[in-house]
Amino acid sequence: MTIDIEVLFVDAVDGAERVATSITHKDIVTGLSAALAPQAVAVLHMLYPRTDARTHASLDALVEALNRHSMHQVARLIDEKAHYLLFRNPAKALRVLHEIRNDSLAIGVHVYYKGLAGGAAECMLDADAQEVRRR
Repeated sequence: MTIDIEVLFVDAVDGAERVATSITHKDIVTGLSAALAPQAVAVLHMLYPRTDARTHASLDALVEALNRHSMHQVARLIDEKAHYLLFRNPAKALRVLHEIRNDSLAIGVHVYYKGLAGGAAECMLDADAQEVRRR
């Protein structure tokens, strides 16, 4: 992964030295997904809210659903509240994304894929997942 550090630093006001800049979490994860684009790696950022009965029930339902679909490793990682899941297979990443949305009312997820985030990343992931299924 190569990064041109200069593109991160915006021009300073009044010609002053560019000492610092700021980036967001989204910038970092989007950059990671862009760097992993040649390997078609999807990044799911899991959002676990504060623990309450609803969250526990939602998490348990999701883990059970993933285990029913023989996605035991993913189920274990989510049960352990992993914050980032990386997938080499776009079809499996999309499956987990849909399971989270279908079986979890309290757990959120953001998707990053090939340098894209949100809906654009999901569309690209869906297209690549369909290609994987056709093979």
